[in-house]
Amino acid sequence: MLGLSTSDPSLGQTSDPSVWTVETVYTTEDLSLTEPRDWTTEISNLATHLSPNDIVIFFVIPVFCSFGLVGNGIVLWFLGFKIKRNKFTVYILNLAISDFLILLGRLVALTLIGLQTMTGTIHVPLIIFRILLILYVFGYNTNLCLLTAISTERCLSTLYPIWYHCWRPKHLSAILCAVLWALSSVLSGVEYFICMDNSFVSENLESHTVALTSCQAVSLFICILEFLVFTPIMVTCSLTLLIQIRKRSQRCHSPRLYIIIAAAVFLFLLCSTSLRIIFFLHNYDVAIPSIIILCFTLLSTVGSCANPFIYCFVGNCSRKRTTGSLKLILEGVFKDEDQEIPQNCDVLMEGGE
Repeated sequence: MLGLSTSDPSLGQTSDPSVWTVETVYTTEDLSLTEPRDWTTEISNLATHLSPNDIVIFFVIPVFCSFGLVGNGIVLWFLGFKIKRNKFTVYILNLAISDFLILLGRLVALTLIGLQTMTGTIHVPLIIFRILLILYVFGYNTNLCLLTAISTERCLSTLYPIWYHCWRPKHLSAILCAVLWALSSVLSGVEYFICMDNSFVSENLESHTVALTSCQAVSLFICILEFLVFTPIMVTCSLTLLIQIRKRSQRCHSPRLYIIIAAAVFLFLLCSTSLRIIFFLHNYDVAIPSIIILCFTLLSTVGSCANPFIYCFVGNCSRKRTTGSLKLILEGVFKDEDQEIPQNCDVLMEGGE
């Protein structure tokens, strides 16, 4: 056990009781109360403290991860190599990449935890679990940013179709996706180095207190940014799309795109945000039962798996024929509506005045 003394050693050698000092010793247990709780240690030891019900959920999650990897992999293949890209499919392609990374990291993490628990001889370095954990945070942040961008752009195209068509930069989707990936990288990197990587924290009470305070401040800032900035914009734009679909005829815009956006946003809020809230509470030293963590992890996994099935379901429902190749279904869902809009912006702007 590590002991840290606050007294002067030279004072303890005098025989005069009047100058004796009381030696305060800080143990590693005391320091643990003033440092961020190590998610990675708890995750790596998770399987050793599971009840029978927990174990069932623990082994169900990889099954969903496998289905999700296949589904998102198919979307990546078709949108990346088989289907002509447009401004909407660029967002969907990046969203599929983000979901694929989340599911891959989760599947690898659970596999390593299972092997480490069952064999007892395999020891996985904590740095591996830290990397896999931050991969989830990175994917979540990217999904949130991408869904906000998609819903905002579609909302603008519905409310201001002429302005949107004539003034939107040609490569806005690709540029915006690159910016959002970079923003997500910065947020995830800051959270990793402040809250997960404690290698820079020295063994003294003040350093651990600073580390805990910094982690909580970063966690609070990120949650404010995500839940009070990005999420309200995403929800407002999605609700606006649903209202506009009901109020206006669909002569210029196919409702399939908006159904997909609304469904994706709804599932993201329902399935993914709960686990992010758990992370936030954990940084504030709130104890969370393992069954809650596993249930929310399963829910988050379902959310990352669902989007490819939404695309196929909406595509099948919108087709007159119930059968067709997957490529035709995806092409129909992600058809570029700009093909239906006149390309002469001067005429459009004059008509809108």
